[in-house]
Formats: sequence, C-alpha cells, structure tokens
Amino acid sequence: MILTWKAAGITGPMLVGVALCAALAAGCGENTQPGVDDGGGTFGEPIPVAPADFEKWVWVPVPEMRCADDSEGGFAVNFTHQSRDLVVYLLGGGICYDVLTCTIYQSVLHGLGDDPLAFMFGADHSGEHTGIFDRADPENPLRQSNFVVLPHCTGDFHSGNTVATYPPLDPVHHVGYANVAAAIQRIVPTFHDAQRIVLAGYSAGGVGVTTNYHQFATAFASIGKPPPILIDDAGPTLRQPYLSQHAQDAIRASWHLDETVGAWCPACGTEGLHAVHHTLAQLHPGMRSSVVCAYSDAVVTALYTLLNGGSVQLKAGLLDFADWTDSYQDSVAPSAEREFYYAGGRHGATVIAPLSDTPGLAAFLSAQLDGSSTWTTVRP
Repeated sequence: MILTWKAAGITGPMLVGVALCAALAAGCGENTQPGVDDGGGTFGEPIPVAPADFEKWVWVPVPEMRCADDSEGGFAVNFTHQSRDLVVYLLGGGICYDVLTCTIYQSVLHGLGDDPLAFMFGADHSGEHTGIFDRADPENPLRQSNFVVLPHCTGDFHSGNTVATYPPLDPVHHVGYANVAAAIQRIVPTFHDAQRIVLAGYSAGGVGVTTNYHQFATAFASIGKPPPILIDDAGPTLRQPYLSQHAQDAIRASWHLDETVGAWCPACGTEGLHAVHHTLAQLHPGMRSSVVCAYSDAVVTALYTLLNGGSVQLKAGLLDFADWTDSYQDSVAPSAEREFYYAGGRHGATVIAPLSDTPGLAAFLSAQLDGSSTWTTVRP
C-alpha cells in the first residue's frame, strides 16, 4: 500500500510504503537499515548511528537543512537501546523579523559554527544532559527515549519558508519550517516502529512545535501512528491584547506564515496565532498537548514587550490562554490540552534545569504521557 505525505507549504510530495522494514532483525532496531524503495519513492535514508555511539550526542549534517546565512544545517541525535520511544526536540534562540530584531539577535543568523553541539548546548556542552535529557534522573519520564534535537538557526521560530531582506543586513533564510520537513524525511523511516512519539520544544522551539505539529503528525499518521504528544516549554502564543495584531501581522508577513502554518490553519491569520492550538486539536483527534511556562518568565516577558512595543502582563496573558483552551475541551475530545504554570522568572523548565527544580512538573508530564484521566492544568 502506498500513502502520500506532503508537508503544508513545502513542495515535493514524498511517498512511503506502510511496511518500511521487513523486521527489526534486519537491522531496523540499530537505525542502519537502507531507505525503502517501494517503487514510488521514499521518505529518505534512516539516520545512521552505530550501536557503539548510542547514548552519546552525535551531529547529523543534512545539506537540505539551511541556516539563516544559507550555511548547512542538521540535527543532533542521542539514541538508546532502552526503548524505541522517540522525542523530537526543537531548541530556542533569538527572533528576527525586521531590521531591529535581526540586529539585536544577530548571533542566531550566522550559522552553527565549527561545533554545532556547542551552538546548541553551550560552549561546554553543559546542556547535553539536563532536564529531560538526563538519563540518570529516575523522576524523568523521558529518560529512556531516543532524542532528535533540531537547533534554531533561522530566526523564525522554526516556522518560515522564505528568504527575506532587511537592508542593510544580508538576506535572511527563514526556512525553519522547511528544515523540519527535511528532518521528517529522515526521522520517520528511522522510527517507524516507535512505541511513543513526543514532539517538544523550548522557547522559540516551543512555538515551533505547535507550528510544525501538523506536518510532523501527518507524516507519522501516514505509516499508521497515533497523534504524537506535544510539549511546548516557554513558548506561549498569547491572545490579543497580550500579543498585538500589529506584531502578528509583521511576523506573518516576514516569515510568510500564510504559506506554511496558514495553509492548514486559516484561523491563525484571521483570529490570531493562538488558534493553532484549537486547530490542531480538531485536525488530530486524540492528541495530548501542554504548555509549560513561568508566570514571570523574564525572556518571554522581554520578547512580548519587544513585539508589542510596550509592557505586557504575562501572568494575566497566561491565565487568559488557559481559560480559553479550557473553554473548548469538550468540543475537541478526545484531544486534550493542559497548562503547567509555576512561580518565578526562569526561562524554561524541560532542558534548562533538573526537572526537580520545578516541583510537580515530572508528575504532570508523566500523566500527560501515560494518558491519565487525572491529568489536570496546574496554575497556582
């Protein structure tokens, strides 16, 4: 049987056979099987990682993935023999949508450098084993997962597919959405047998997991997988007036969101970017999604202040968002969305610090992952 998958806003359909591999004994469990030729095309080659390199971070260059300066991109992987569970994680970074923001956040526009892992995890790679990436933390519900981590080097929150000009700056390749599509071509054949699939992200990546969820879930649905679990850490898309119409219009125009997200979420253009949450719940029945954020997150507050050209009451905006998502839960069931809010100004909770630094978060995520009926919003 041949099924067609096409990422919204990305040209070039790809075909994939349901039977991507005859059996795990043929090598699928070690992620070394060749790409599948079903006579009509393939997703692409699986990600080659030798068993000796499991539970180590390995950089995978992907020529089709590009950074803002049109240099080569890719992703990092950390595979394990402990399970076939999969976490695809989108990292954060600065924002660029006009001359001011692209000047402020120039560091995100110059490629990954000589050491992409340092770009992603810090000069000392200290972030490689923190939060959900900590396999030694018994409270971490994702510790036995395989990880695929995408850097944010396009300035567009992983959401664009265009080349923009902001004179006198060099052209900026806002191709984060296309990068995710390219990564999907490698991820799906590698984890066609995944037992549990999670799409998560932090900061700009938190926005990115919502804007890319549809193409990611659609690709896995084409091989019979249920909707992945979605975790948005410190990337809330607030409603008006907390995110102004002017800011939304500027971002949509600069990143060409109407051709990426707007292709499957028309309400994102007419109602606001927050509508992506309601739309996803309708498009993918049974998805379980969450938003995690501190009430006084200093970076989110600064970002919204920059976007709106004035101060923002972040806690009020977060509570408004939670009230809104709660209002439509009955109409989108069995899909479910919950929020986990906490006091303080720290930016991020899933990879910035041990999960224990955010009391209750590990239990909240466990309930989301396990499909527990007792999974509830936390807003102290």
